[in-house]
Amino acid sequence: MTKPASEVVSAFVRAVAQGNEGQALLAIPGWREADWETLFSYADRVRVASGDVLIRKEASERALYFLVSGVLEVTAVLSSHSLGAIAKIHPGTVVGELAFLDGMPRSAKVWAVADSELYRLDFADYERFATAHPRQSCDLLFAIGRVVALRLRQSNLRP
Repeated sequence: MTKPASEVVSAFVRAVAQGNEGQALLAIPGWREADWETLFSYADRVRVASGDVLIRKEASERALYFLVSGVLEVTAVLSSHSLGAIAKIHPGTVVGELAFLDGMPRSAKVWAVADSELYRLDFADYERFATAHPRQSCDLLFAIGRVVALRLRQSNLRP
């Protein structure tokens, strides 16, 4: 385990705290910065340049990404044709949660609208985290479930 950069963890925690209501933020009641540092010590820090793809539709990667800074866009893809943006993702939340939870191929393309910094937690590292920190892993799964539920509700409201 490597210790994550404190300023990066602080940026993520600030983004969660300052987010607007209705955003699918990864708020976990009772978690302090030290809890996030513990989680992120199991993850890899990733930087994605503006315009680059983070997640490709149909990819079999089972990882979760925590957005610290930047902006991502989720794009629906049918065959090889882009159908347009489904959502903009701002700091303080996650992407890749569906494939992380169900182990199925990626359901959409995610690319960086602006230079972005993230933490990438693959499933094997999540399992190590869960073994060492069972209560925190349960908190994390409930928070991810909340994000999925909010996104589903928001998608049902779109025309």
